[in-house]
Amino acid sequence: MPGERRRMTRAESQQRTREEVLDAAEELFLEFGFHGTTVAKIAAAAGRTQGAIYANFSSKENLCADVLLRCYMRTFAELIAKMAESSGPLEAQMGSLAVWFKRLVSEESLVALAAEYALAIHKNPEQLAVSGGHIDMGRNMLGAMLASMLPFGVDQASRDVAVNAILATGTGLALGRTLGVIDDDQLVDLLIHTVRLWAADLGRGTAVQG
Repeated sequence: MPGERRRMTRAESQQRTREEVLDAAEELFLEFGFHGTTVAKIAAAAGRTQGAIYANFSSKENLCADVLLRCYMRTFAELIAKMAESSGPLEAQMGSLAVWFKRLVSEESLVALAAEYALAIHKNPEQLAVSGGHIDMGRNMLGAMLASMLPFGVDQASRDVAVNAILATGTGLALGRTLGVIDDDQLVDLLIHTVRLWAADLGRGTAVQG
């Protein structure tokens, strides 16, 4: 009949439930942390049963991993947009990276959640494999975004080492800032300095090969 609302398919209904659970879980995890959040609390906040949670996520750890993935994919999407806007001079791109990183690490609850989650799963091979796949996604996106900042003609293995080093440095700086070890200006300067050092090092390697 005209105007009759179409019924959702089973797949659409499941996807809607999944998104509602992720929304509720993100809010609770960021406010109370990994250990301070229970599946029961998430189910209540999402208006779902615990059975519905486990029908979509195998465990609280698996759910938290997807929350972290969603949060960080949003931030990477923001960086991609900023880099596209400043696709000109290298300094402009460095500036966009600095602004993005400073905003990212200011989200202390997200940084703390990532650290708490990492400690919770460090002896869980199955969950480590899941998170390893998520990290690979982030690493590939970061590598693509850093491509214009690193010298041309560099072999992929050397480029991968540089991206890993920059990613590890950024992770450590974010945690250090959350713990009060380093302030915003210092961490941004150190990240940009790290990118410049690797760009210079790769550039020297390319020159020698040439």
